[in-house]
Amino acid sequence: MASSISSHKGALMSSSQGRKRGSSTPHLSLLHEFNQALASAKDMSSIFHNAMAFLQGILEIKNGMLCLLDKAREEVVIEEVYGPGLQGVKGNRCKVDEGRSGEVIRLGCPLAISDVLEEPLLRGVDEEIGRPGLSFMCAPLRWGDISLGILGVDHPHHSAGEEGLALVGAVASFISPALMVMRWGEESSLDEILRRKLETAVERMDLQTESQGNLMADVISLVERTLIITALKKADNVQVTAARFLGINRNTLRKKIKELRISLP
Repeated sequence: MASSISSHKGALMSSSQGRKRGSSTPHLSLLHEFNQALASAKDMSSIFHNAMAFLQGILEIKNGMLCLLDKAREEVVIEEVYGPGLQGVKGNRCKVDEGRSGEVIRLGCPLAISDVLEEPLLRGVDEEIGRPGLSFMCAPLRWGDISLGILGVDHPHHSAGEEGLALVGAVASFISPALMVMRWGEESSLDEILRRKLETAVERMDLQTESQGNLMADVISLVERTLIITALKKADNVQVTAARFLGINRNTLRKKIKELRISLP
């Protein structure tokens, strides 16, 4: 997880430094602490609260929310909240085509919600957050082409400027890989992970030309090759052990290694 998180450090560092040029050192210190905390996070809640603590140190936010997609229902759900003003909205959900929050997911870019009290996802929000003139900043959580949800925070200075939106967007991109690992690792079976991966791959393909009629065979070959290579690595290339792990006999494994042109050390 740490390597995935580190790949987003540059964008986040430039955003945190850009807000106040004269105070970049404290921001770098916060970034270091954030990165260390995120790398050792054990669940989605700790990832989210570490992100909120980081943003509070720079933007002085008071409230935030982590909203994740329920793709089966085509809804976005508020899974975690931070601060006193959003305690009443945890568990709220709305369709992905509703409100400003839906636009964040559809457009894939940070946006400000200026009329919080009218936002479907935030029904029942504390009136302090919903007071006129106070902006609420939302940024998409994404892993490649996969939408995960929304990261949202209030803005204490009434106006969500471009720098604030950029920083929240950078933090959202920074934590998305960790959220992806946690969500799939904790909540999904192998069947579900494979289903999502295959759906994403097939959606990118041209229906008429790209598979050339060999999609089923190509996918089976790819899965077999990946499993065998991984099993051999896990078994230190001892074929008897790898075959037992895969649930096949040694002769079948040797045949597959030859058919799939798998190189052995």
